[in-house]
Amino acid sequence: MSGGSFVDPDVDGHRELFARELGAMIVHVQRETGLAHRTYVLRPWQVPIARAATSRWTWLVLIGGVVSWGVFAVQAARIPLLNTRIAQLERDALRLDTLQQTLRELQSRYEQVQSMLSRPAQSVGGDLQGPAVRRP
Repeated sequence: MSGGSFVDPDVDGHRELFARELGAMIVHVQRETGLAHRTYVLRPWQVPIARAATSRWTWLVLIGGVVSWGVFAVQAARIPLLNTRIAQLERDALRLDTLQQTLRELQSRYEQVQSMLSRPAQSVGGDLQGPAVRRP
């Protein structure tokens, strides 16, 4: 036989700390110096809430939810910025189209003037000043 005796935890009330059927939970908080102390009484329906609040899984789920909400909030904040940028790029594209049309019109007018002066049209990238004038 061993020197200790076996005590049934169900009989003496020392089974699980957060068991709801044990009734109210009294929490006494006291400072080391003993100057300030407080007593909290948790009703039976508050005990499972206290258990969930002290659980690691609850904190992990809570932190995961906050992080995922943060990512969602950042992405949602980007939408107005992206819409503004798209509108700006569409305006720029419209301006480029207008400038290309104007350039085509000016090139056709230039070719028309060159043909009226009976000179061959020079390449767009070439020298536009014409032949050099020699002086005696």
